[in-house]
Amino acid sequence: MAKLIVVCGSTGQVGGSIARRMLKEGWRVRGITRNVNGDAAKALSEQGAEMTTADYDDEASLTKAFEGAHAIFGLTQFWEYLMTLGQHGAGQKEYEQILTIARVASQTETLEHFILHTLASGEKLAGPEFACPHWDYKDKAADEIKKSMPKLAAKTTFLWIGWFTSNLWGLIRPMEVPGTYGGHIWLVPGKPSLLMYITDIENNVGIFVKYILAKPDISRGAKYVSVHTDIVPYGDALKTWCEVTGKRAEFIEISDAASEGLMGVFGKELASQFRMNEVAEGDWGKPYGKDVVTSAELGIPASELLNMKQSLEANKEKL
Repeated sequence: MAKLIVVCGSTGQVGGSIARRMLKEGWRVRGITRNVNGDAAKALSEQGAEMTTADYDDEASLTKAFEGAHAIFGLTQFWEYLMTLGQHGAGQKEYEQILTIARVASQTETLEHFILHTLASGEKLAGPEFACPHWDYKDKAADEIKKSMPKLAAKTTFLWIGWFTSNLWGLIRPMEVPGTYGGHIWLVPGKPSLLMYITDIENNVGIFVKYILAKPDISRGAKYVSVHTDIVPYGDALKTWCEVTGKRAEFIEISDAASEGLMGVFGKELASQFRMNEVAEGDWGKPYGKDVVTSAELGIPASELLNMKQSLEANKEKL
């Protein structure tokens, strides 16, 4: 019988990429979602996935969802709690949910591989004053897993995911300015020279997980894998957006206060990420040393991935 992977957040961008890819690879997929009757859940079910619900605050529901799993992909949602709990409240909530998922995974007897979405630590990259809640609480949870659940850590890959290309047609897209005959501005709380790790989510995350699972000897053992295809300055990313869309746009750096004033606590959190990365100078893996496993080491062919420009071209109608 085919192996079973349980995917948290299976109807979202990240989890959906993994669920669809592993179905194509012949795995059995059990997708966790809030609404098994939603359109996205029905679409996965039609492709062969088993859909179920679970509460990340409830170990009993996770125990049932993880039953018989050979692989588990863990994912939490900081942004869901940000507006109501604030930056550190949302971070603490995410930290607790990650550890709940991990505890139940550690008790799943059939488990061979635990893949957990985390991010690097702003504090480790740039210093305590640059801690970024939606990064640091994830990394804090990863450290706790290594400390208090060593047997699970031996089966674990921590999956970092770069900047989503879908941001460029989503909340952080260039905005058209009335009266400019089609001109756009991109308001960013950072410099145009700031480096971004960027990737297509729909295709690339699932490809990375496919190779992570295929090479457990190098990907497990509390290793870190970064899902990205390009490391480019934000200013260059905007130029690529202009090339693909044929539209005019200007990069405008705004202050942290302006970012918060425009977007509230979301803008404040975004600014903390950008300023931290300015100090870190784009090298996410430096504090993690030999525990970082690259796409080349995993043997992922570039031909299977969509780079930034290819992703934008594939989604041109959304830009």
